[in-house]
Order: sequence, then structure tokens, then C-alpha cells
Amino acid sequence: MSLTTKGTAHLYGIVGGVAIVTNATVLSWSLNSSNKNTAETVNEIGNEIERRRDDLHQEGTLTLRPRTGFTALVPGANYTYNSVMFEVVSEGREEQSSGFVTLTYNIKKSEYITLS
Repeated sequence: MSLTTKGTAHLYGIVGGVAIVTNATVLSWSLNSSNKNTAETVNEIGNEIERRRDDLHQEGTLTLRPRTGFTALVPGANYTYNSVMFEVVSEGREEQSSGFVTLTYNIKKSEYITLS
């Protein structure tokens, strides 16, 4: 009996970016940005007159379904999306009764940390 291919999972486009992931289907991508160093200045009567925002952090989640040949990302590895390099912070794995495996990666980028 010959081998029958019943479809191929593949990386498909997420609006606005290019992800460097091969041999997997990206199911979802989310990204949040916030400043970790914030301060407000008030005048002598207590009115806020200035805000300082520094140390921009971006944190996100990448969820994908791997296929044959996928190399799993590990905490500490780098992941590039839309020309921005992120660090993989943690990995989660979910196995479903239908046989599919879903991997979820938490990623992070800090303004003053250079990844290589």
C-alpha cells in the first residue's frame, strides 16, 4: 500500500510580520508592550505635570502546531518576528485526544538587553 499524504501543516502569514519558524503551523501570536520604569512628577499643589516612561518590555505568546522536522524552541533560545529578536522564556505542551500536539512559548524582549 502506498503512502497517502492527507494535507500539510505549514507556516502561514500573521498580518504585519514574518516569523522565523519552520515545519509548524502558527495558531496564534500575541504581543503586549509596557514600560517597566515609570514615574510621575507633580507640582507643589499636587497636579501631575510630567510622566516618565522608560525600559520598554515586550512580552508575548506564540502558539503553534509542530509537524515532522520541527525543532522545538527551548527557554533561553532566540525567536525572531518582524525583524525583532525575542528570548523564549518558557514552553508549554498540550496533547489532545485527536493526536495533535500544541506548543505554547512565552517570549520577551527588554529594551536594554541585546540578544545575539
